[in-house]
Amino acid sequence: MFEKRYEWSPRVFVNTILFVFLIPSATFARAGEEIVLPMLVSGRHEFAAGNYKEAEIKLRMSVAEAGSGGVSDNELVLSLADLSNVLLVEGKADESEAFLDRAIAIVRSRPTVDRRQLPVLLGLLGTLYQQTGRMEQTEAVLSEAMRLGRRLLVDEPLHLSDIHNDLGVLHLKAGKRKQAEGDFKTALSLVEKAGQDSEARKSSILANLSALYFGQEKWNLAEQTLLRAVEIVERTQGSEHPNICALLDNLGFLYFKQNDLARAESVLRRELAIRRTVFGQENASTASAGATLASVLAARGQYIEAGNLFAEVLTTQERVLGRVPEVATTLDQFADLLRRTHRDDLAEELSSRAQSIRFESAYTVSIKAQRGP
Repeated sequence: MFEKRYEWSPRVFVNTILFVFLIPSATFARAGEEIVLPMLVSGRHEFAAGNYKEAEIKLRMSVAEAGSGGVSDNELVLSLADLSNVLLVEGKADESEAFLDRAIAIVRSRPTVDRRQLPVLLGLLGTLYQQTGRMEQTEAVLSEAMRLGRRLLVDEPLHLSDIHNDLGVLHLKAGKRKQAEGDFKTALSLVEKAGQDSEARKSSILANLSALYFGQEKWNLAEQTLLRAVEIVERTQGSEHPNICALLDNLGFLYFKQNDLARAESVLRRELAIRRTVFGQENASTASAGATLASVLAARGQYIEAGNLFAEVLTTQERVLGRVPEVATTLDQFADLLRRTHRDDLAEELSSRAQSIRFESAYTVSIKAQRGP
């Protein structure tokens, strides 16, 4: 059993909010800005290098200093938004949303803030809503971002491309493939017009175009487009940069669907190694990558290694995630492997645990639906 969905390429957060926005609109007479600005720059450099923990530390310091006063509203918004980005990439969605909501509230309420920040911030909020499964809110927020962006970001094609890319993912998830393809191609055109500082964004858009082709079972086109995205990240950010992980995950799944298990195993081993280095063992995304690799190993008949990896993943997921559907999926996958190796009693125990988790999840959703928001 290999239960999995194609992973959408995350929005590229590096330099998402143009740093130059700060320069013409901020006044640097305040002493606090001499402290916040270097922290902000340093945090962005760490983020660009894939050093997320260091980026978080420095950006938290930037937010704390900016929030204590003595700096412009623009610097406070930049610090809040950049910290929100890092937290979202690290899987800390609730905390990320709180900082982003604070930044948006400041832009909406204070006339001293550069208004061009608003469509960019709303685009980021749409990304966050997408990643947490709130599709109706995603559409509303991205629609507002696009409406404002067309008016305020005429000279900033990279930021408009981000919003088109996000809308493309939304439309693709809704089964609106023609709209999605139009969004992705518009995003790609805007990125190519921008020229400089556009390669990272191009890799994200290409990855999502590949997802479109994957859904249409255009395997060769999906692979070629995805390999272009991988090449861009390797060339511009390095072969071990965490931005490559989602691309490798999708490439492994693409090879699996084509029954090319050897290549699937190779790229998924590479992905897991990078995630372990960047995010550590006790991380949900690391565990998910481990479960994917374990499924491929099981399909190749490498039962001992697959079983050990499933056990490791399950321990991490139960500790980090608790009793959630993703854990139930891993339990079922592990149980399927155990049945293949004639350990039926243990397999039945895992299947029973998976069924219990799914029942609890369905019951919780049902109760919430009855109570309303």
